[in-house]
Amino acid sequence: MFRLYALLCAGCFLISVAAQAQSRLFSHAIGGGLFSCNNFLGGSIVYSPRLNVICFSDRSTLSAGAHIGVGTSIGDNYNSNTGGNSTSIFMANIPFLLTWNYGNAATKQAFTKWGFFMGAGYGFHNSTRSVEFIDDEEVTTNQVHVSGIALGAGIRLPVSNHSLGIRFSYLFNNNRYNPDIPGIAGIGIDYNIGVRIRGTR
Repeated sequence: MFRLYALLCAGCFLISVAAQAQSRLFSHAIGGGLFSCNNFLGGSIVYSPRLNVICFSDRSTLSAGAHIGVGTSIGDNYNSNTGGNSTSIFMANIPFLLTWNYGNAATKQAFTKWGFFMGAGYGFHNSTRSVEFIDDEEVTTNQVHVSGIALGAGIRLPVSNHSLGIRFSYLFNNNRYNPDIPGIAGIGIDYNIGVRIRGTR
């Protein structure tokens, strides 16, 4: 599983390098995120490449992209009456989204202070957690495998002549592997690479 995510990250990096020449079409950001559900908490580094498939203007685009979060589980978040099991700490959260971007960082030529974005798509989350079994009929597993519809939204704001984003996400659990998890909620902050608030004179 780790090799699969490593190859995916490497592929996205190569695509981003190849697309740098098309600065109006390609954007990317780097940051961090926290992910949580009722029995889990994780943190990750998040790389977010996107390709503007439709440019309505320099300040309004429709993009296809991903938020590639790779990190670690934080703490033992499942409690009951007995001792828990030791688990791996690796975590990956990757939604693929079609997103509308407006204002700040919609393109690198937007040159505006504030902006927002919202999108929907499909995502995957894999991690582990410490689980405490009460009896033999306990159905909870220490493996977290969630996939389903993903929603994302946020705002972009100026810091000096740079652009930061605050991102909110929710990944619905549409499979039956973890029936006790309705979904994974996330919050993060991003630095929009190469975006300037004021154009050069």
